[in-house]
Amino acid sequence: MCGIAGIVDHSHSLDINEALLRAMADPLRYRGPDQEGYFVHQTASCQVGLAHKRLSIIDLSENGLQPMHSADGQITIVFNGEIYNYRELKEKLYTQGIRFRTSSDTEVIIAAYQAWGIDATLDALEGMFAFALFDHRIAVLIIARDRFGEKPLYYMQQGRMLAFSSDIRSFDTIPGPRNVDYEALGYYLSEMCTPIDRSIWQQIHKLAPAHYATFTAAGLQLKNYWQPDYRNKISLRLEEAVDRSEQLLVASIKQRLVADTPVGCFLSGGIDSSLVSLFAAQNYHQRIHTFSVGFEYEAYNELPYARQVADIIDSDHHEIIINPNDLHIADALLAEYGEPFADSSQIPTYYVSKFASSMVKVTLGGDGGDEIFAGYKTYNQGLRMQQWYRHRYLQPLMRAASALGSPKASYLAGIMSSDTATLASALYRSMGFSPGDMQQLVKGNTAIIGAAAQVNGAAISDALKKTNNFFDAILYASLKTRLVNDYLVKTDRASMFTSLELRTPFLDRPLLDFVSSLPADYLIHKGVNKYITKKIAEKHFSREFIYRPKMGFSLPIGQWMRKEWKEHIAQVIHHENPYVALDLPYISRIWREHQNGTRDHTHRIWILYVLNRWADRNQKKN
Repeated sequence: MCGIAGIVDHSHSLDINEALLRAMADPLRYRGPDQEGYFVHQTASCQVGLAHKRLSIIDLSENGLQPMHSADGQITIVFNGEIYNYRELKEKLYTQGIRFRTSSDTEVIIAAYQAWGIDATLDALEGMFAFALFDHRIAVLIIARDRFGEKPLYYMQQGRMLAFSSDIRSFDTIPGPRNVDYEALGYYLSEMCTPIDRSIWQQIHKLAPAHYATFTAAGLQLKNYWQPDYRNKISLRLEEAVDRSEQLLVASIKQRLVADTPVGCFLSGGIDSSLVSLFAAQNYHQRIHTFSVGFEYEAYNELPYARQVADIIDSDHHEIIINPNDLHIADALLAEYGEPFADSSQIPTYYVSKFASSMVKVTLGGDGGDEIFAGYKTYNQGLRMQQWYRHRYLQPLMRAASALGSPKASYLAGIMSSDTATLASALYRSMGFSPGDMQQLVKGNTAIIGAAAQVNGAAISDALKKTNNFFDAILYASLKTRLVNDYLVKTDRASMFTSLELRTPFLDRPLLDFVSSLPADYLIHKGVNKYITKKIAEKHFSREFIYRPKMGFSLPIGQWMRKEWKEHIAQVIHHENPYVALDLPYISRIWREHQNGTRDHTHRIWILYVLNRWADRNQKKN
């Protein structure tokens, strides 16, 4: 796991030198603390600068240093991530007469590109990655990102110049205007993060998951190289689906245990991390380390369940407890995200990552299990929508009732007419500010108020084209919203701040290809969410452990806002924000309601806190 940055300039508008590249790479220092490398190349047609910060996981020798060049010097690459099937690809390339100088997965990408081209190479790669490859023969830069978006990749185009980086802060070194993207800001206020292909700045974009871009003197072209397929369903018994899912999950975990450094597991005590830890323990070459985080508030503490699993799998188990004093890291951690990001579980994720990094360099986690196997109530709503859609012959009646002012009838009419705004309502998590709340918060700024509806509606509209029903569309859309925008960003930045590589076995192409071919009734069976993973777990754990209420991964920050952190939070959220006009009397009202317990505004207050701290840092910096 590493950090990458660079620039290709066909207009010679910048002086690309090592000092500039070092400045761009400085925010990547925690991503790659082991080694660094820089490459500057100039021709009459363009300038190229590539920077790499290395966290050594595969091929720890000097042979793995980057930027890495092909044997003929025609290809140069900077790569961040892991290719889990690189050994199989290397063997295939070897049979085609290609010889290798290193044992790294990076060299395999170069060889595959030269032998097969970019499309076939990306189709062959199984892993989490972001890379930039410059082909000197045709003066083209290719930037690419993995299928699920586990690794970040930002880019900024200014005419005939393109800059890219694993970290949005790298672009601070490049002159030019920075304007707030109000759609990204509005989405943040609702969903605590920015959208899939946008950032908080209009001038800086994210490369979407499963996309690559080619940049030449003629400009930038984007291409989607893969997408989940929920349309082709297979016929098999439910018991066969359970067994096959288990086999694929185990195979994915085995791939992710490959490393030249120690590997451990995050063990929250939930089903997903418990299954990952179980199968990792069964397939690792030594007793595996497991790591758990807990809190003094019992309602937030899953440590007893994690201990049960650790005892069953006989792991070398480690625990830490977080208390209000541990919030001192919050501002430094928030700065690592580079743009506003307000999922407060980033704090325990950081602490368990820091704890684990003292013993291992790689961990496996359970992220993606809920999105792949339908773990959230969002998906129950999707099932109900599909059931109501079957009664679309009642649509005229619903419209008539809607005209009389019935919100329920209006909602049902929207479902029956496949209205994307109605279907997109299933994607809202109701944690941030609603459109009604934002009417008061941002004083009628329509771009901000309508942003979440625009982003979620677009996600549903795209999903409907690639699925057969509403349930699958919402499954598909959640991969493109909450998973990539929030959960993967949270874990990537928090773990990388501690120089720890986090791998996610549930985010595996063969596993998703199989699960997406199953009917909805297999994923939510007789009202039981994540039925398949629970049936897998029944083979190894007690029913009491499996079927207890879902807790989620969060911390008691709402209580801390009323006590230990009260004065500091109040001071930050009540000052003017230089980038957006916020209604301070409205903020004071929700603060009072939270303090007196009439309403729980934990997430909304944290959203405001994070936004103002981000604004403070950027105002000072600029």
